[in-house]
Amino acid sequence: MKKKYEIRNTKYENKKGITLFIAVVIMGILLLISFAVINITLKATLFASSGRDSQYAFFAADAGIECAIYWDSAFDISKFATSTSGSPINCAGKTISNGGAIPGNSNPILIGGGGSANPTSTFYFTLDQGENSVASCAIVTVTKNTDGSTYIKSRGYNTCDTSNPRRIERGIEID
Repeated sequence: MKKKYEIRNTKYENKKGITLFIAVVIMGILLLISFAVINITLKATLFASSGRDSQYAFFAADAGIECAIYWDSAFDISKFATSTSGSPINCAGKTISNGGAIPGNSNPILIGGGGSANPTSTFYFTLDQGENSVASCAIVTVTKNTDGSTYIKSRGYNTCDTSNPRRIERGIEID
């Protein structure tokens, strides 16, 4: 009898650690699955935020084009006419006058008064988005053509920080 017991005991002694090995393999698989789920979640969050930021950029471009259309057509003589003195305009509650800086652009703000040699006005303004802590902005170019028509190009950005790697630009043009 004693021999059977010893044989049985050695049989189980050879399998020591198999439970630990199976537990480590299962934990590794679960850890790998959880990392994959976290990775997918992070990518989905970035994708969703880029859609939101794209909307902010488009709304800024739209606000820029609407402001330019208003100041081009609200008065008998357009604020962007080459014969005007370049008086300040107001967009999104901000007063814009000649000479201010445009981020990412070496040219200063110029509103009208360029004469026929310079029929292009360029201006810049920021938009307060309310709950959005980062202000969006728009750069608008208005060109008065010799035939009396007007070409307006508005570029909106989700952030005014030109060094932001997630800066998104959306543009609208009308002729």
